[in-house]
Amino acid sequence: MKKGPVVCIGASLIDESYICHSQPVAGTSNIATYYRSPGGVARNIANHLALLGNNVELISHFGIDPGGQWLMEQCSEAGIGLSHAFVNKNETGRFVAMLTPEGELFAGAVSCRFENMITTEFLQQKAALIRSASLLLLDTNLSKTCLNWLLQFCREEKVPCVVEPVSVPKAARLLNADISGVMLVTPNQDEMLAITGSIRNTEPEILINQVLERGVQYVWKRAGKEGSGVYSKGFHYSLPAPEADVTDTTGAGDAALAGWIHAWL
Repeated sequence: MKKGPVVCIGASLIDESYICHSQPVAGTSNIATYYRSPGGVARNIANHLALLGNNVELISHFGIDPGGQWLMEQCSEAGIGLSHAFVNKNETGRFVAMLTPEGELFAGAVSCRFENMITTEFLQQKAALIRSASLLLLDTNLSKTCLNWLLQFCREEKVPCVVEPVSVPKAARLLNADISGVMLVTPNQDEMLAITGSIRNTEPEILINQVLERGVQYVWKRAGKEGSGVYSKGFHYSLPAPEADVTDTTGAGDAALAGWIHAWL
């Protein structure tokens, strides 16, 4: 295995969360408690990996606005390498979440120009770093063009690659992508529908097999409080989710994936 850094490529966001005091109601104002935290899928995973003592480099976009400065400080304090990040005058991305009192996402909105900031030309300048990676973590906030370039690069250079689908609209960017050679992809049921272009009632096993037939080594299907399972051709291992007093589910899947990557390393 290569001894280079884990390279995480994807979004870095400022997460603004509103935990409603009672069950939220659409179409009206809801009383809530506000807090701010560092976010973005790739950044979240990089954060946990760095805290676990791994050498991590993050390729992402940050603005020079006050929020961007704060976010970069948070990353540096966690031990994330930022020497390959792209910093300019465009505003740092933000994710706003409205949560139920139980911490479940009721509604969310994201404002992020990340896919316009990180281009294939920019990534080509980082080829030596990516080639040296012990593992490459991608999130689908990347544009289709960049995703395709990175997936092809990993196949050619034999860099282990993990793809986190992020959300249903972003997961659809993998529908027509060549994902052969990807070591691991981590969708839930709805994201698998988007990745495969299947109708809503398609059985999970059919969806998993469709992804595996496209050349992915492992599919880690997430099912929230129902637990999750890892699948490859001829192999399946599932675990239930432990009982937990949930404060906020935002980023839980990112933390789980970081733990898996740490163990793999």
